Amino acid sequence: MAASSSSSMASSQPRMMEQSLFYTQPPARAVHTRKVTAVNLHREMSLIRSLMPTFPFVAVDTQFPGVVHPHPRGAGVTADDRYAAVRANADELCLLQLGITLSAADGRLPVDGALVEFMWEFDFAGFDARYHRHAPEFVQFLRAQGFDFEAARLVGVPALAFAASGILGLRGVTWVAFGGMYDVAFLLRLATGGAPLPATRLGFLAQVGAVFGTQVFDAKHMASLLHMHGGLAAVGGMLRLPPQLPRRHMAGQNSAMAIQLFMELRRRFNDLGGSLHSCSLKIEGLT
Repeated sequence: MAASSSSSMASSQPRMMEQSLFYTQPPARAVHTRKVTAVNLHREMSLIRSLMPTFPFVAVDTQFPGVVHPHPRGAGVTADDRYAAVRANADELCLLQLGITLSAADGRLPVDGALVEFMWEFDFAGFDARYHRHAPEFVQFLRAQGFDFEAARLVGVPALAFAASGILGLRGVTWVAFGGMYDVAFLLRLATGGAPLPATRLGFLAQVGAVFGTQVFDAKHMASLLHMHGGLAAVGGMLRLPPQLPRRHMAGQNSAMAIQLFMELRRRFNDLGGSLHSCSLKIEGLT
């Protein structure tokens, strides 16, 4: 981002903080979850494809069975070090769930016949805790959040069937994640039929650009440029976005929150004269 844009963003911080003193939390926003398994995959993918020309902003979030290769810590850790850990985990672990939320350029989400906004949550087949590596405490956490491991194993979406739907290679689409190291890594593995991730961070980013185009954004990186840090709920509060209820740590709801954050950050970047293009392919932690 240009120095003039950065300075104008910095100068806006006192004003933003002053306004936050009078912040009243807006009413909660309910977005309906369309659950997708192997049973209704074809129907739901057809619906997504039909909506994407009108709603070309696609936010994604993933759930996987924890981290089995620890991330390096310390002041000397580089983006390459972090990518090595992401690669080791994403190559070995099974994808459990993918959340997808579509949005129009003005922030509108698709609505059903009752005018209720909705997003999608795909449960994937392929994971069995008896045979596949996982972090037991995180699997237990997801179970407590409502993830049905047995149902996913029996009627979950096969990864290859999802990839064959064709939505991952569409052009004219803007892809969005929040803290997207793993989200983008698992999405790339889906798009490439489960192929191992590239050996280097730069190779990974190049392949992401080749597969998904250059309109790939990490809302957490964008927020950091406005000196906003923390998770989805924390940054959403700083941006005065309505919370989502019920609040669950599941991929569908996280993707819906991610698109709201991105749209508000995009508006603020435009208001401050910043270049959104400068944030493309800048994945938080890998930049």
